[in-house]
Amino acid sequence: MQNVVITGIGGQQQQAIAAAFRAAQWTVRGTSRTAGEGVVAANMETGEGLAAAFAGADVVAFTLPQDHRPGATLRMAAEVARAAGKAGVGRIVMNAAARIDPASQAGIFAAMRAAQDAVMAGPVPVVVLQPTVFMDNLLAPWALPGILAGTLAYPAPESTRIAWISHRSLAEAAVQAATRDVAGQVFDIGGPQALSGTELSAVLAAHLRHPVTYFQIPLPGFAAGLNQAFGAPAGDRIAELYRHLEENPTSMADGAEGLARLGVVPEPFEAFVARNRWTTGG
Repeated sequence: MQNVVITGIGGQQQQAIAAAFRAAQWTVRGTSRTAGEGVVAANMETGEGLAAAFAGADVVAFTLPQDHRPGATLRMAAEVARAAGKAGVGRIVMNAAARIDPASQAGIFAAMRAAQDAVMAGPVPVVVLQPTVFMDNLLAPWALPGILAGTLAYPAPESTRIAWISHRSLAEAAVQAATRDVAGQVFDIGGPQALSGTELSAVLAAHLRHPVTYFQIPLPGFAAGLNQAFGAPAGDRIAELYRHLEENPTSMADGAEGLARLGVVPEPFEAFVARNRWTTGG
């Protein structure tokens, strides 16, 4: 039985990745700032506790955190790579948690590229997964109540087609990236359908049995709301992703090919909608 350590295991993407590894009969441990059952206390930014947490692991599954302080993700990536090498880990599977533009000068892309480069330059072989937009975002508290009330509000333009991907498909890709002969490769991954906002709304309306209308959240307001909730510059940086999408409308319209190279059949949006509970109740 092989061993995997999931960094920041409390996150939703990380929880999905952990479940997929368990289903594949791996022994799963995690890291967090506080210890718990199957979770080792470690600090990704300082490196404290990481090498001990990674000891005995065949694979480290590293999801790039949403931390927009200057240099924070670069420090974390470098410490994860260093600790994995010290612990003798066989491979790092890096979930970039977003599609990284290789040339954009926007701050969020520069930070993600620097973090990815730091991991790939480290002593441990790496496989990188670059997903599109997550279907699971629509179940978040800031999106779901509006959908239930009849409005799908999102910062992407209505006409832009996105190959939305589920956490489940990401997780299946992570397991395959850990086991296949693909070290050193970067995979752009996404769902099987490039859907417009209107098409997303139609699928939701059919399932919920009431009309759902798509509404593009204006980026200034979107950024301001996130800055208020999480502190600047989080909103400004995340808004850069969607501003880039406005300027490059085909940049997230693919990804099924990347999953196919990993032997993963991506989950269609209809299947994702059908298997989830669309309610704000407990």
